[in-house]
Amino acid sequence: MTYYLLHSGQMSAERLAAEVPRLVATEELRYVGPEDVVIRFGNTEDPDRGRWTINRRESLLVADSRRALLKTLRRAGVHCPRFTNRDEEAETRNQLIRHYRVPVFNLRALTCFRTEGRMVWLSKRINQIQDHFSEVGLEADEETRKVSLLAVRAMHAVGLEFGLVSIGIGQKGRPIVLDISATPVCKGRLLRLFATAIEDFIAVDEQISQGVEEKILLGTDLEFMLRSRQGKLIPASRYFPMRGKVGCDDRTLAGNRALRPLAEIRPQPAETPEVLCKNIELALREAQKFAPAAHPEWVAGSAPFEHFPIGGHLHFSGVPYTARIVNLLDAYVGMPLMLIEDPMTATRRRPKYGFLGDIRHKSYGGFEYRTPASFLVDPNIALGALALAYVIAHHHAELPYIELHDASRLRAFYRNDRDFLLPIAKEVYANIKQTSSYLPYREAIDLIFAMIQSDEVWDESVDIRKAWQLPIPIKASGKKKIQSSVQARGGVRA
Repeated sequence: MTYYLLHSGQMSAERLAAEVPRLVATEELRYVGPEDVVIRFGNTEDPDRGRWTINRRESLLVADSRRALLKTLRRAGVHCPRFTNRDEEAETRNQLIRHYRVPVFNLRALTCFRTEGRMVWLSKRINQIQDHFSEVGLEADEETRKVSLLAVRAMHAVGLEFGLVSIGIGQKGRPIVLDISATPVCKGRLLRLFATAIEDFIAVDEQISQGVEEKILLGTDLEFMLRSRQGKLIPASRYFPMRGKVGCDDRTLAGNRALRPLAEIRPQPAETPEVLCKNIELALREAQKFAPAAHPEWVAGSAPFEHFPIGGHLHFSGVPYTARIVNLLDAYVGMPLMLIEDPMTATRRRPKYGFLGDIRHKSYGGFEYRTPASFLVDPNIALGALALAYVIAHHHAELPYIELHDASRLRAFYRNDRDFLLPIAKEVYANIKQTSSYLPYREAIDLIFAMIQSDEVWDESVDIRKAWQLPIPIKASGKKKIQSSVQARGGVRA
């Protein structure tokens, strides 16, 4: 197994190869075997070869064209310029108060560089860190945290894993992606950052190839909302605390910290989907202690109320994080579950929420996949979603990569184009059937793809307590365990 750095004679590539002894610099792919890994550094001459390619050819071609790059970013819901001439460029520049450059490798932000200056040459491609940028790190403040997340999101939207992202901050504090370079000038601090990241990637990749495994745990947190008899939104904070196995999401209602519209269950993680599904049921029963009445109803899905998208987040512990796993999660979990969402609410939710590759790294060392909607709508669908996650956790090294980032597939995902995506779903299903985990979870997995094949979607109108066969009192008790300091009388209109 060899790790190649495919380049076109750039000095930066030669410096990288010299800094990382395991990298074999080359300007052609003829020696690349099926078990090898290739890192492309701007060379787009030949089709991708090997077990995995970082910065695939088609994604590099998109990044090479500024027009194609910005169009792809906008399609994925990433805030970026729309300028087509020098006047619009100057207007954008004048609106910026700060500027960041974020190096990314393996879909991880490595650090943040910042300048307070406004001079940004938007018409020129940005591929280096200039002297007037200072390194501030990823956790310097809330702004750097948001910028680092946006940088990774922008890279993944284009289908890249290695590069330098330029981000400006507008006068109202909103970050805007200005450019992405897939051939950054690597020297000094930037060279060392990329070299260390490549060394770490090779070490993890070799462990995966050798079958070195840790104990794998799956977890989830699932959001739901409360609906009154009149169909109005009832703040979850009326009933549930903020923390614990049952609580409220951090989002507020109209900026009022006392009103939290989203409830959330946080079941105990487990090694298997069926145990985790049982833990979800236990958490729902715990939630009933706070809200035992027949009304309000409990609803889940994509967006039970128009301006409130909700999620079903999947947690992975003991699974090595790589950009390839993010791509597999999108194709084998995110896309199939999207195809059984209610299409009306699904389009409300994306692309701001539920975008491809929505990942958060957790303090316990694992990571969270946030693309799916709240599959709490039905216990059988929940088990199917967890079974898909289980397949990725245990078979990511053997599952074939499926491209979702070419223009047509990306457009189909965000437009919920089921007809276009159906053949891709069939390919996903066929690949899953080849894994050893398919048979024990055959019934749960088959349900998901049977729904896709029959053009069936989940029902977001049903009270999830009925779906999970939890006892619901005939009469409302009127008792509330948690009282917020300010309550919305009669609920909030959707």
